[in-house]
Amino acid sequence: MPEAKTKYDEICLAYRKSRKTFLDYEYLCQVFARDLVDGMIEYFDWPQDQEITYIPLGEELDPNNRFYALSGAMQMDDESFWHFGLELTVQEPGGSYPLPFLMSFFIKKVGPHFIVKLGPQGKEIRIHEDRRGDLTPFYDAVFVQIMSFFARQYQDAVTKGLKEPGFIMLSPTADNL
Repeated sequence: MPEAKTKYDEICLAYRKSRKTFLDYEYLCQVFARDLVDGMIEYFDWPQDQEITYIPLGEELDPNNRFYALSGAMQMDDESFWHFGLELTVQEPGGSYPLPFLMSFFIKKVGPHFIVKLGPQGKEIRIHEDRRGDLTPFYDAVFVQIMSFFARQYQDAVTKGLKEPGFIMLSPTADNL
């Protein structure tokens, strides 16, 4: 980088360095999030012909334009967590009664650890950057949450709507039947 000649140049150089650090951090979290989701989909043996949709959390969805790349769906909250929604669809045998549901993931990196929360109020799960290939316990925790949602919260979600967004909720696009 060129050496600063004026105070203004020094300020611009500081900005450039800070911006690069932020963009590098954003990219690192995006790569981790993509690896996390891809690994989870593979671990669950999710059907490859089913659409996986990334959705920005806390935004009104445009039904005509709801397809986001992960990078477009990820946003930073006031606690420096990058967050995004992942919409998956379950169905009855033969593909009848499809139901999209939404999971919300919150991710940030602190030192050598990625911190992941399942939902805005979820417990923080620390994943060391060197253990990214061994996420079975994390995927099992997500599986338990999904099973618990359908066993305990699905009926309330359909009939009353869930007031507080949690880790799992019915997608805003769901017909709920």
